[in-house]
Amino acid sequence: MSDIENITKSIGMTIRIRRKQLGMTQLDLAEIAGLQRQTIGRVENGNEAVTVATVARVAAAVGLDLMVMPRYADGRS
Repeated sequence: MSDIENITKSIGMTIRIRRKQLGMTQLDLAEIAGLQRQTIGRVENGNEAVTVATVARVAAAVGLDLMVMPRYADGRS
């Protein structure tokens, strides 16, 4: 797996974990972020075709800072 794939998977996993901690469904998150539910699924699955702007929008909707998520996902702070 490439570095980019690792990063996108890690970010997606972090967003999914945070969404679930908040008790939200993908549909809930989509509505807050102003996106389609399918887009949330692509972000959470680490789909490389999703733009950084979209990922940042989803991250913000669950209260995460995109710049620190890779460190958060692997236990660093």
